[in-house]
Amino acid sequence: MELKQVEYFLMVTKMGNFTNAADELFISQSSLSKRIIALEQELDCSLFDRSKRKIALTPAGEAFLIHARGLMQTYQAMLSEMTQYKITPALAIVAIPVIAQYGIPSYLARFRRTFPTIQFTLEEREAAAILPALHTHQFDLAFLRDNYLDRTQYTCLDVAPDKLLVVLSPHHRLVKRPVLSLAELADENFIMFDKGTVVHEIAVEACRRAGFMPRIFYASLRVESILGLVASQVGIALMMEKVYAYHQHANVVALPLEEVIESHVVLAWMKDKKLSRPARAFVEFVEKVLAI
Repeated sequence: MELKQVEYFLMVTKMGNFTNAADELFISQSSLSKRIIALEQELDCSLFDRSKRKIALTPAGEAFLIHARGLMQTYQAMLSEMTQYKITPALAIVAIPVIAQYGIPSYLARFRRTFPTIQFTLEEREAAAILPALHTHQFDLAFLRDNYLDRTQYTCLDVAPDKLLVVLSPHHRLVKRPVLSLAELADENFIMFDKGTVVHEIAVEACRRAGFMPRIFYASLRVESILGLVASQVGIALMMEKVYAYHQHANVVALPLEEVIESHVVLAWMKDKKLSRPARAFVEFVEKVLAI
């Protein structure tokens, strides 16, 4: 049995069919099927019930799933543990797609100049995908928002505080107000960030606390699209102050909210995981930079 076969089995289980699993794995469906069949032959049992359109695990597959997940977690933990013994030290960091707005690239550039022998990679992912990746030890550290983050499980270093504000067209009826409450926006069309982003959840929860559910006209991952639609007067947006300031759209206006709705970007890692030497070096470096 090969670890690749276990990985393929887990992907088919996650996606529910071979076609989508093959796409995620960047291999052909026929190659994937052959590897799974070979695994079933080695185990001398069927792992999937293929009699319906959406495949399902057999009882044997359910039993194997428990062990397969354990194997992959152990494998990832082993790789993570061994990084500190590499001849060429390595560091893997994951971040939400707003690193430029919070000055994080400057930390990375200065760290690289200070520690030129440490090879590190940075990958952007949406918030919902970051914590599972930390749990499976794919990454050492993560830049993400602290909202909904269980601090009993993660150690966090505050990097950049931020707060929610409302973005309007300069022709909006409320634009001359010095400050707005969320309740005053109950009848507006909202241009939101996509579901699955922390800012979406923060904004919807804030509106709910103000006594209404926002009427979402459009949702996007792109800040430029959100600001462009606000400028065209089809709706308003709730956006983090630093994100708004970074993009500097000429045809929109931002106003503060009466409600203080904060979100801190933090550098986080799992409490039960021993940091590698490169990861410790990066944390200590960021601490020193923030203290200046």
